[in-house]
Amino acid sequence: MKKHCHISIFLAGALLACLGLLPFSSAAFGLSLMGPPRSILQEGENAVGFEFGYSEMDLEAFGEVTPEIVQPYQLREEFFTKYKIDKLQSTTFSARLDTNISKNWDAFVRLGATNASDDIKEVHADGSVRRDYGDFDGDYGFSVGVGTRTTFYKNNNVSWGGVFQVNWIHPGKSDVTDANDINFSGEAEIQYWEVQIAIGPTIEYDNVRVYGGPFLHFINGDVDIEGTTLTNDFIPLTLKESASNDLREKSQFGGFLGAQWKLGNNNTLITEGQLTEHSWSMGVSTSWKF
Repeated sequence: MKKHCHISIFLAGALLACLGLLPFSSAAFGLSLMGPPRSILQEGENAVGFEFGYSEMDLEAFGEVTPEIVQPYQLREEFFTKYKIDKLQSTTFSARLDTNISKNWDAFVRLGATNASDDIKEVHADGSVRRDYGDFDGDYGFSVGVGTRTTFYKNNNVSWGGVFQVNWIHPGKSDVTDANDINFSGEAEIQYWEVQIAIGPTIEYDNVRVYGGPFLHFINGDVDIEGTTLTNDFIPLTLKESASNDLREKSQFGGFLGAQWKLGNNNTLITEGQLTEHSWSMGVSTSWKF
């Protein structure tokens, strides 16, 4: 009964998170390290760990844009547009605390910092570029996440299970320019929620566990831009612009492969890679049980 309860809670939590994001998204951002798709702690155990991750991915944002001139006069309009972000580079450092809830069921929380850098292009429906915001380079900002791992089935050295995690990531703001407007200078900001759900086998060989399988990845986020430019008559004006609630990656389905190495009685090392059609990532994690 307990085993079926773990599976039901895992699937219910994953489904609710996906339903919450589906109206806004078709894929993801972040590609955070997941670890083995199974429980990794014994009953009563806890662990503390440190993680490093690097990823590159293509993103899109859709939604209403509101350019608003607030100086020297008031002018406001709205129109639909799209942002393209190609090969966004992101690096994450985080600390993670794992705890065993019961047999075959773990939970974890992570706190960290994430940066991001790339160019952001605002494009019209015909594909032409309206604004080309170059040099987006957000410094390290706050990130936090929670997740759970559970083992569904185990037979000798092979176990099947799943991992589910939700992260909130907010890289720092960045100064940007517009390649199509030499008078423009401003700030850009990206923030987003991401959900990852993975299932697969874990195979144990002596002091190493090899794991992998398919995963789904969803996002709901904002792109906000604010800047100052000049009119054709060289009259200074302040232009504010934002597109919200519809940041997404071009690929939502991918695969992951990793290994968990036992370094001592209470110390492990994890190496992992993830790949989708339009993104990839690599990560390393080490942890100590107590």
